[in-house]
Amino acid sequence: MVSFGSTDGNVLYLGVCAVPGAERIVDRVKAEQAAGWDVCLLATKRALHWFDPDEASAATGHELQTRMRIYGEPLFEPLGDKMVIAPAGFNTINKIALGLADDMVSGLACEAIARGVSLTIEPQMSDGFSNHPIFAESISRLSNAGVQFIWHDEAIRPDL
Repeated sequence: MVSFGSTDGNVLYLGVCAVPGAERIVDRVKAEQAAGWDVCLLATKRALHWFDPDEASAATGHELQTRMRIYGEPLFEPLGDKMVIAPAGFNTINKIALGLADDMVSGLACEAIARGVSLTIEPQMSDGFSNHPIFAESISRLSNAGVQFIWHDEAIRPDL
């Protein structure tokens, strides 16, 4: 089943991970809405303690998505047109690069890559994590797959 391809062409799946910046996700939702996007928020379960889930759902007008659907459940709607993960943590970035789709954020990111849907990742982590050797490999692999990156902290950007 396909999770992408809305009829309006303006649905943004916004993923959020449990890293600094997640506490400002409602502000990000409002900024994306001001740019014309119908925002659907996806969160890793660990991200839920960084912001108020009820406030976030109210801001989007959609139910906050935190888990993959179980076989037989209907697809999450509306279908997406683009995906952004902001902020994205070390664990999630590496999972996506390896094709591990074990939560809503990494699962839809893996599907976006497989289907050629626009995916942008905005990494946020300490430079200790960004210096791990697998991180540069993951960024390279994802870049080669067409994923775009926005670096708000150049100190964590690997030299490729």
